[in-house]
Formats: sequence, structure tokens, C-alpha cells
Amino acid sequence: MRGRAIFLAFFLLFGAASYAVPVPLFPGNVVPSWFVTVPTEYALLIGAVVNGIVYGSVVWLAFVLVSRKLEEPKVTSPSKGKKSQNAKRRNMNR
Repeated sequence: MRGRAIFLAFFLLFGAASYAVPVPLFPGNVVPSWFVTVPTEYALLIGAVVNGIVYGSVVWLAFVLVSRKLEEPKVTSPSKGKKSQNAKRRNMNR
């Protein structure tokens, strides 16, 4: 659920920024030039949507990879667990 919110937030952020400030950002400025049938009035809007999708996906992917890396459980060897349990038992018996 957080991944969807991250994608949506950055899609809107990059889409709105690309539409408001028409600086040629890759890949949004390339896509309308690929299609000859796109009217020039819609080229800015298409570029903004493409930039929103691409950069929103990049940020979402980075978020997913980092969150998975942080949530990985640390694996302990079974022998360490037994040693600590045995030490606790020895201390309790004293």
C-alpha cells in the first residue's frame, strides 16, 4: 500500500513539474517526437505523463528495494542460539 502511495505522489510531482516548467527532461521530450501523429498541443502533456510514469517508477523501485533490504530478518546460526540458552540455564542453576 505504501508503494502505491509513493508512486502516486512522485507521479503527480514529476508530472506536474514537467507540465508547469517545460524543461526538456528525458524521456518525456523524446516520446512525442517518436510519433508523428501527435499534435503539438498535446506534446507537453504527453511528455509530462511519460516523465511522471518513468520517474515515479524509478522512485517506487528504489523504495521497494530499500524497504526489502531493511526488513530482511537477520539469520543467526542455530549453534549460537543453543549456546546462549545453555549459558542462561547454567546461570539459573547457580
